[in-house]
Amino acid sequence: MESIAENRRERTLEATRPERRGVSARTVIEEAKAMVSTVDLADRLCGPGRLRRVGDKWVACCPLPDHEDRSPSFTVYPDTDSWFCFACLVGGDVIELARHAWGYEKAEAAMAAGDLLQEFGHDIPPRPPAWFRKQERQRHTRDAIEQTKKNSDRRRLFELLVLPHINTIEDEERRNRELDRAWDDFQRLTP
Repeated sequence: MESIAENRRERTLEATRPERRGVSARTVIEEAKAMVSTVDLADRLCGPGRLRRVGDKWVACCPLPDHEDRSPSFTVYPDTDSWFCFACLVGGDVIELARHAWGYEKAEAAMAAGDLLQEFGHDIPPRPPAWFRKQERQRHTRDAIEQTKKNSDRRRLFELLVLPHINTIEDEERRNRELDRAWDDFQRLTP
């Protein structure tokens, strides 16, 4: 019964949040959280042997860039799989640690998660089959948009490169014939 309620809640959440449609960044982030622990990443960032156990937590000097400290201010809590730096006043989960350490913005959390998976030798989860079906459904629209852009660029180039030369012809009938011929030739030249 719980799984049905959870599925309904997830579908409702995805339907109400347009950024969740299509390929979800949550999959990559959840996979990274499941595969890589905060202690492992902190140990790699701090350097071998620099992270030491104090009671039920791990402490070290802060590995984040632009922060030099002499006494350990960086703490990793393995029971909650989280971390906090008391000097920077920053903390979070393994994704946040990777994001801060490698200079990613908050909106780039999925990219940080992907890099985290690759750093520890794990595969990035593949896109779901629904994503490929959506791409196929939208292919015609994307192709039409691309063709419209090309046609617009073609007209602009013609106006900038050819039209000034044709406008120097004084005879209107001759100018119109030359304009038609030039446009036909120009269309054949441009892809």
